[in-house]
Amino acid sequence: MENHFPDIRIGHLKIVDHLLPGMAAALPGLDSQVPWRLIPVPMQSWDEICDGLQNETIHGACITTPLALKLFGTGMDIRLLMFVHRSGSLMVKSRKANIRSLSDFTKKSVLIPESFSVQAMLLHKMFADAGLVLGPHDQPDTQVKWEMVPPHLMPDMLLAEDDIADDDPALGGFMAPEPFGSLAVLQGQADQVCISDSLWKNHPCCGLVVTGHFLQTYPQIPGSLVAHFFNTARHLEQKDTLELVSHAADFLGQDPVLVKAVLRHSRVSFAPKTLVPDTAAIDMIQHYMIDAMKIMPQKIDLDSFVDNFWAQKALTETCSEN
Repeated sequence: MENHFPDIRIGHLKIVDHLLPGMAAALPGLDSQVPWRLIPVPMQSWDEICDGLQNETIHGACITTPLALKLFGTGMDIRLLMFVHRSGSLMVKSRKANIRSLSDFTKKSVLIPESFSVQAMLLHKMFADAGLVLGPHDQPDTQVKWEMVPPHLMPDMLLAEDDIADDDPALGGFMAPEPFGSLAVLQGQADQVCISDSLWKNHPCCGLVVTGHFLQTYPQIPGSLVAHFFNTARHLEQKDTLELVSHAADFLGQDPVLVKAVLRHSRVSFAPKTLVPDTAAIDMIQHYMIDAMKIMPQKIDLDSFVDNFWAQKALTETCSEN
């Protein structure tokens, strides 16, 4: 017999973008009304999250929206129910790389979390506007090479590069979800170039996807799950509370001073009104990755991929409570 009070496993990375599942499970009292238990499942990489969705070891995940588009386009049975944040990434440059302008990134590498990510898209556009081509190492016309690295490893890679006796290191910098850009700056390895919000204001990035099997098995849960996350988002907008920073630091495994600074200055937003999936913005992402980056083979049917019913309902209920 199916458990009437199941554990709902949501995969995530330990990044500020994915605070919603961590805080939804950690803040006292928030989960007292739901007839299931939320289990945040920390993972080390986007590949591990993809495998979890494919093998159904998790019911859903917080995942970068372009990668979710790719998975859906290749046949994975998933649905996007909501965004889990807006903005919040940071681009940094290595202090050893002698970079004064974007042209100084020529013949260097930049680290990105995934080619199908908003970070890769924003960097591609930024470099293109400067007359430079960002792309993989095997692309002949690439002037700035990208390397895909899990976000939590990026500061260590800058540190390893710093140990190399070379006046012109190959690694120029990285763009990553917080807190890793700010961590590299705090450790003296990097300087800030820009925050992602300055490249695309209030941009979407990661969303909550769930598997088709989950939707079929627990049709009564998606609505309460999304509502629970919207309720949590209201609390996350109170970024300076000691309780919230303490729980966020525990969730991320980072120093509370760093976490508080990131929540204040990265422009990451959990405002409920921005968490309803914006299909126009998602369409912009897929068009850019098809036409400019040429890494996405074809458009997908967004009406089949996005199910924003529960997010719209949760937003209406959240607004009525304020």
